[in-house]
Order: sequence, then C-alpha cells, then structure tokens
Amino acid sequence: MSDTPRPWSPDELGLVDRAPELQLASRRPDGSIRSFVTVWMVRVGADVYVRSGAGYGGVSKWFPRAREARGGIVRIDGQAWPAIFSHLDQADPVHAEIDTAYVQKYGGSFGMTDPTTHQHTLRITPAASATSS
Repeated sequence: MSDTPRPWSPDELGLVDRAPELQLASRRPDGSIRSFVTVWMVRVGADVYVRSGAGYGGVSKWFPRAREARGGIVRIDGQAWPAIFSHLDQADPVHAEIDTAYVQKYGGSFGMTDPTTHQHTLRITPAASATSS
C-alpha cells in the first residue's frame, strides 16, 4: 500500500506543539493495524519526528515494526490521521535540531538525544487521503 504525503496543517502542528505525546499504530503486512503505542514527539519546522529512546534498555518493539511498515495511523489529542513513517538517516543534519526540540519540549533528554538514538528516528507525515476523525 502506497500513500501520498501531504503537509501538516497549521492546526495539526498546533496539536503537535501542545500535546505531550502521540499514539502510533503501524500497519501489519496484511494491512491490518497494530495496537497503538504512546511515544514522545517533536516538531522541527513543519516536520514531526518520533524516536525510540536509548534510555530504557534499547529499542522498543514498536520501532522496527513501524520502520518496516512505513505507515499506519497517528493519533494526537483525540484526532487521528493515516500517516507515513519515514526512517531518518543517522547522518541527517536535522538530528541536532531534533535533539534540541526534545530537550526544549520535555525539559531533558531522557536518552532521546543520545547519538545512538539518531538511528531510531522516524519522520511522521500525514497521508493525502487523511481526514481528521
């Protein structure tokens, strides 16, 4: 299944800024949706990122599933959208800005800015077919 990305709307980006976390559910190989997991999110410019932190004994199970699925659903403050999950290259220079955003939003890094965590970063993009629900 291939989704077409669309930009986040200003209202959606406002939700990202205000909400402490999002819920993410990746798509299984058969197209069904897994259970939602709750993760911290940050915004850099008009992009939204999530990470699987290194501070809790390694990568959470949700991350490789979401990376492989490349899509599913995100839910923020009661609103949900089909979304595309794009793995961010570990060498991408935006990681420095993502690190800063995590510290600013959560008041500390809590393992989310460790350089090993950079390899466990996804950009979340709404799918063009998305409508808020």
